[in-house]
Amino acid sequence: MALQHVKGNTWVYEGSTALMPLYMVKENEAVIIDTGFAKTDREGLTKLFDEAVTLRGIICTHAHFDHSGNVRYLQERYGVPVAAHIIEAGIATNTESYRANYIGLTYGKTSELFPEECFTADVLIRPGDTTFTLAGAEFTVLPLPGHSAGHTGIITPDNVAYVGDTILDEAEISGAKLPTSMFVQRDLESKASLLHSTCDAYILAHKSVVENIVPLAEKNIAFLYEKRDEILSCLTDGMTLAQWLDVFCQKVNIRTRSTLKFSIIERNFSNFVAWMTDDHLIEERREYCAKTYYRVEN
Repeated sequence: MALQHVKGNTWVYEGSTALMPLYMVKENEAVIIDTGFAKTDREGLTKLFDEAVTLRGIICTHAHFDHSGNVRYLQERYGVPVAAHIIEAGIATNTESYRANYIGLTYGKTSELFPEECFTADVLIRPGDTTFTLAGAEFTVLPLPGHSAGHTGIITPDNVAYVGDTILDEAEISGAKLPTSMFVQRDLESKASLLHSTCDAYILAHKSVVENIVPLAEKNIAFLYEKRDEILSCLTDGMTLAQWLDVFCQKVNIRTRSTLKFSIIERNFSNFVAWMTDDHLIEERREYCAKTYYRVEN
């Protein structure tokens, strides 16, 4: 339940897999940014807000289950408002909408897996918004789409930026076999935008606080290109997506029997393939209903 001080009124709470920033709007009264996993973070967050800090508001950067898992629970338990980007707020409305982020799952599976992650936002961050107010504090919007369609960074009044999942620390990069980017090119642009950022500190969801974001941003950009090349090296002309994915998973030793985990792997792989298609590194051919992939000769 320990909090780590970052700057001024900005702190972080360390969850099971991610850091969750808290901005103290008053002494021991906080707005939290993201809420971790439903199963693994709920008990700790409840203890925090029952015993140490009064919760005054919630900001959700994007509707992935490791960030939105306790939004509705905290919203209902403590009667506080929630802010989210309009795209992510729409996805989080119900389990059917969650298929926008988990397209490989069936209607039945999303209904089974995501009821805890559904919530209704009280404050909508719209495209073009630069600031919004929650619990009496003004936060600055840091648009960082790509990881998800409406993925949004938040800058606290202390000029501390929470960049969510846009930037991974070195440990996460070294362990990531297939990173999540809904739109890889847009994700690269968001990472590049941080090269010119002038915040005093940066909180990475997974799982560091740094003063200089530039070296990690550069490593994250390079990592996506390295992963693209690794995926491309697994392609033999004429492969279907399933065949190509199978070769890649064997190469990097990705194994799972989980429907959810496989849907994420399949989705992430497909997003890299879409990026390579847009960049004319590969072409997609169709015959009847089968799609096959070929390298584009330069």
